[in-house]
Amino acid sequence: MDIPNKINYSFEQNKKCEESNFDSVLKEKWNEAQKKGVFRYILNIRNSKVLDGKYQFFVQLNIDRGYSRRSPENITSMTQPFDEKSFNFTKIAPEEEIMNLDNGSEENVIAVNVSPIEYCHSLLLPQKCKKLPQVVTKYSLYKAVEIFSLSCSLDIRVIFNSLCAYASVNHLHWHLYYLKQRMLLEYIDLEDYAGNVKVLRNYPAKGYCIKYSDTQNIEDFITWAFLIIDYLQRKQIAHNVYITRAKSNNEEYGDLRIYIWARKFSTGIKDISAFNPAVCELFGHVTVKSEEVYNSLTEEYIANILEDITEECFSLVFDELKELIQKQMRKGNENSIKTQ
Repeated sequence: MDIPNKINYSFEQNKKCEESNFDSVLKEKWNEAQKKGVFRYILNIRNSKVLDGKYQFFVQLNIDRGYSRRSPENITSMTQPFDEKSFNFTKIAPEEEIMNLDNGSEENVIAVNVSPIEYCHSLLLPQKCKKLPQVVTKYSLYKAVEIFSLSCSLDIRVIFNSLCAYASVNHLHWHLYYLKQRMLLEYIDLEDYAGNVKVLRNYPAKGYCIKYSDTQNIEDFITWAFLIIDYLQRKQIAHNVYITRAKSNNEEYGDLRIYIWARKFSTGIKDISAFNPAVCELFGHVTVKSEEVYNSLTEEYIANILEDITEECFSLVFDELKELIQKQMRKGNENSIKTQ
């Protein structure tokens, strides 16, 4: 995959720029779509709170998402092929598409999520017309990371749920949204693992992380992240990916982190009224759909769920994935020696 040179990959949030042209256009188009009644409901977060405890889980009550959203697809396998007859993003209404990333082309489209969890919740649809299943391609990861070079906001987040990890539609897509809440995983300490890959261990959802500051090279940044994702896909291990701005060593938000979690399978039709530990929940952003659940949630309850769905899978892939990374490093060193 070639990284286009025209993109200026500066992920540092400009202190003088709280909103780029991308941010302002996305917000304008998203708000317009909401006013025109394109959504299934008007975003209405009834309540929110940070739970007591060391993990700072941020919980939001969004009742409408539980009862007004489109019925999720019946996901049965990591290798489930794209199904033309099922709902897919070629069937969305034209007014749902609010932006494209390719100067008028329909190749890479941003569409509103008609059942939003947060402000400007939208869908990045890479190579939409190719009708690819919900499997990360290196190109789609590049397009997901590209959004951070287009946005000035500290609050932009880009996320991915694999099949059997609470993906609702089997058509390649990433979610993006703005979350103003500052989160623990923007700055939590990580452990060394192998090469430029770190381990998120001192947290209930154990996983892997690549920091842009450890690579300082966009192609390496994407290559290391994709190495892990592709490994999980080939092994048919369900996974979630969360990309966020992060603090750098000088405490400024000059870094970018890609978190990747291997996790237990979830198959069948998602229960949209229940507590579903998908990618946002693994990151610590918990959306619930009932007041009863909202009032009863504790840090211990969430932590136990996150640990249960990630601990076994984290341990299962730990040694083999480390060996794969080290093998890739040796290959890179050999290629470097040959070019000298």
